[in-house]
Amino acid sequence: MNPFLKEVGQFFLPFLKADKGKIFILLTLPILWCFAETAAPYLIKLLIDFLVSLRLNSKALFNMFFYVIIAYSGLILCLEISTRVSNYVWIKTFPQVRARIQSKILETLQHLPFQFIQDHFSGDLVSKCRSLTESFEKISSTVLYGFYPTLLSFLFSLLFILFISPIFAAIFFLWFVAMLSITAFYFQKSILASKTNSKNLNILYGYMGNFISNPFAFNLSSQNLTQERRFIELNKNAIASTEIIEFLTFKTDVWRSLFSWILLVGMMISLTYGWYNGSITLGDFAFIGTVCFYVRRLIWIMSIQMVDFFREIGSVHEALSLISNAEIVKETVSNGKFSGEYRLLNSISFEKVSFSYDQQEPLFQNLSLSIRAGQKVGVFGPSGTGKTSLAHLLLGLNKPHQGQIRFDGKDLEELSFDEKKNLFSYAPQHGSLLHRSIFDNIAFGRLDASREEVLDAAQTCLCDEFVKSLKDGYDTVIGEGGYKLSGGQRQRIAIARAYLKKAPILILDEATSGLDPNLEENLLLRLCKGLKKQTLIFISHRRAGLLQMERVIEIRNGCVVEQ
Repeated sequence: MNPFLKEVGQFFLPFLKADKGKIFILLTLPILWCFAETAAPYLIKLLIDFLVSLRLNSKALFNMFFYVIIAYSGLILCLEISTRVSNYVWIKTFPQVRARIQSKILETLQHLPFQFIQDHFSGDLVSKCRSLTESFEKISSTVLYGFYPTLLSFLFSLLFILFISPIFAAIFFLWFVAMLSITAFYFQKSILASKTNSKNLNILYGYMGNFISNPFAFNLSSQNLTQERRFIELNKNAIASTEIIEFLTFKTDVWRSLFSWILLVGMMISLTYGWYNGSITLGDFAFIGTVCFYVRRLIWIMSIQMVDFFREIGSVHEALSLISNAEIVKETVSNGKFSGEYRLLNSISFEKVSFSYDQQEPLFQNLSLSIRAGQKVGVFGPSGTGKTSLAHLLLGLNKPHQGQIRFDGKDLEELSFDEKKNLFSYAPQHGSLLHRSIFDNIAFGRLDASREEVLDAAQTCLCDEFVKSLKDGYDTVIGEGGYKLSGGQRQRIAIARAYLKKAPILILDEATSGLDPNLEENLLLRLCKGLKKQTLIFISHRRAGLLQMERVIEIRNGCVVEQ
C-alpha cells in the first residue's frame, strides 16, 4: 500500500471501530444501487431484442412489457431507497466520528511540547486541525460516493457485457485497467505536490492569522500588509505549488481522454461490425454502447474528484505532523477528573540544575534550591536573569540539561502528564485569556467548579471592582486575548483562574505587573490567606509586593545570591 495512504488510514480507522455496523451498511448499500443502475439498461436491452425478433404475439408482447416495467420499477425503487438509507446512515455516523477526531486532536495539542507550540503560527496549527477533521469527511465521501460506486458499476457492467460477448468484456476490462494505470502513475507525484501545497497554504494562513489575532498591530499598521515582503513570498510559494498540482491533473486528464476516445470509437466500430455480421443483437449494441458512455462518465467525474482527493490526502499527511510531534505520555494517566483536593507536597528541590537556550551561555549552572510545602516565596531579580526560565523549568515546559527537579523526592520527569497538570496553577504576565465571557475565563481554571466557587475566586482576586461597572457583568465577552480590558484587569482574571484551581503550587510570573502597589498588596494578602496550605511562588522585578512573602529569593546571573 502507498505509504501516504497507509499513514492516513492508520490514523482514521480507529475512529470508525465504534461504528463498524454502520460502516458495513454504508459499504453494502452501494452494491444495491450500482446493480440497479446497471441492470436497468440490461432490461431495456432484453426488451429491444424481443421487439426486434417479432416472434411475440400482441398478448405475449403485452406481458413482456408488463414484466419489464415491473422489474424496471423495482430496480429504480431499490436505487432510490438504498441511496436515501445510505444518506441517513451517513448523517448518523460521520458527525460523531468527526467529533471523536476533534477530541483526539485537542488532546494531542495539549501533549505537544511547549517549544513546538511556540515555534508555530497558531493559524498554521488551526489549519492543520481543520484539515484532519474536514479532510476526513471529504475523503470518506469521495471514497464511498465516488471511487467505490465507480468500481462497483464497472464490475457489474463487465459482468453483463461478459454474458453478451467475452471479446467486448476483455476490451472493456483492458480500457479500465489503462485508466487506473494512468491514475496510479501520477498518484505519488500528486500527493507529494498536494502535501507541499497544503504546507504552503497552512503557513500562509498562519501568517495572516498572526496579524488578525493581534488587532492593534493589524489595524494600526502604517503599511499595506499585502505589499509586505514575507506575504508576497508566501503567496508565490502557494501559487507555484497549486500550479504543480493542476498541471499534474491536466496531464492525467489528457491521457484519460485519449484512452476514452480510443475505447468509444473502437467499441462503436466493433459494435457496428458485430451487428452487421450478426454476432451481436441490436439490444446488445444499445446496452454496450450505453454502458461504455455511462462508465466513461463515471470515470470522468472520478477524475475531477481525484483532484480534491489528492489535495485532502496531502493536507491530512501534512497535518499528521501534529500527531508525530506530540510527545504522548507513555505512563498510565489519571482520568483527568478533579477530585476536589490535590495532594499537597512536602517539598520542591532543584538539585545542581544547569540550563541554557540553544547554544547560548548557560542561564543556570549547578543551581540548588529547596522550597517547603505551603511556603510563600518571592523571586526577585532584574530582567533577563532567569526568573521566568526558573518557572518554566518548574512547570516542565523546559528541561534541565543537567541536574534534577524533585517534588517530594520524585523526579519531575517521572510524573505523568496529568500529574504535572494537576500539580500547578500558573498565571503569566500576559494572561492568555480566551475570547469568552469573564465568567468562562475564570471557570476555565477548574471546569467542574460551581458558580459560587467561580465568583468567590473572582472576589478574592479583586475582579469585582471592575466587573460590576460593566453592562453585562461577568457575562461580558472580552475579545481575543482579552483586548477589551486593561492590562491590570486581564491580569486579575488570569490570577482568579489560577486561584480557582487551588493546585498544590501557584506560580505568579510578573502576573501583577499591571496593578498599582496598593492593589497588588491587597491581592497578595488575599491570596496568602486563601491558599494557606498551598505553595505560592511570586516572581516580580518590583520589591513592594515581595514584602508579603515569607521568604525572598534573589536571582542574579542565573544564581541564587540572596535568601
